[in-house]
Amino acid sequence: MNKKSDGEALLPMHTAGKRKTNETYWVVLVTVTNFVSYSTWTLLNKAQYTKFDLTFTILPTSLQMLYVGALSWLLLALQGQTPRTNRDTLVHRIGPLGLVRSADIGFGNAALRLVTVPLQQVLKSTIPVHVCVLKRFLGTPISTMVWLSLIPIVGGVALAVGQASGGETVVVGVVLALISCFARAGKAILNERLLSAGTAREKLSTLTIMALESPTSGCILLVAGILVEGSLMMQWQGNLLAVVAYNAVCALCMFLNQWSYISIIQHTSSVTCQILMNVKMILLIVTSSVLLQTPLSFVQIMGMIIATTGCIGYAM
Repeated sequence: MNKKSDGEALLPMHTAGKRKTNETYWVVLVTVTNFVSYSTWTLLNKAQYTKFDLTFTILPTSLQMLYVGALSWLLLALQGQTPRTNRDTLVHRIGPLGLVRSADIGFGNAALRLVTVPLQQVLKSTIPVHVCVLKRFLGTPISTMVWLSLIPIVGGVALAVGQASGGETVVVGVVLALISCFARAGKAILNERLLSAGTAREKLSTLTIMALESPTSGCILLVAGILVEGSLMMQWQGNLLAVVAYNAVCALCMFLNQWSYISIIQHTSSVTCQILMNVKMILLIVTSSVLLQTPLSFVQIMGMIIATTGCIGYAM
């Protein structure tokens, strides 16, 4: 009897341990998926501007967003689901998220055409600064220690940007990248305040969020692209079918990146996710420097290291 009781007592512990191990493997797999998909998506976007000699960026980005939305709807349909929501959710939750996400990705890709991948990535390390400024503006108190952790971020980015060459083109690219970071900070706050609010019945699944938010962002960018880049598109003499197919591949990477990003937060925490994203930034800087043969000065490298260290300190 005692042996049987001991065996029964050990079974739940064994099952719990196995479940924890499986979850660890799952987090590792999702993290690797995030790293690979984001790096591939960024490098593919950078490459297409030279491969197809594109002078417009908003329209291809809108195409990627619409592809992601269609894929999300397809996967939900295969599961026998449809993204059901109400007008209040669409207007007050999905609408604002779509607006800031379209600004984030739209300005980010526009900046990517003008600056190097390493410079664009190190500028993204300023997102914590924008988050703190926005939160303070909205009335959320920020501790002195958090403000102090932002100093190395600002100093490191200043070093990296100060050593960048390219004249007026780089200046415009830096401004576009910073606008993208500001929009990303707004998205982070909206995700925290809006998507996590409400009762369990009001919470949206990952695929539902993507199925509603991505088409919204895509339509916003499509309208902006037609207004801003319509004439550039009409003057372009390239292969439109090739661009459409190419951006379908980019959209697949974007889908995997967004899905894995949300999954990391769900299975770990926002702090762990933020640290992992900083590690991803370092890996992408190194990878892009090697693959694209982007020269980096010693001062730029030091600036990137300082900024990244500040990001990790902010997350912790």
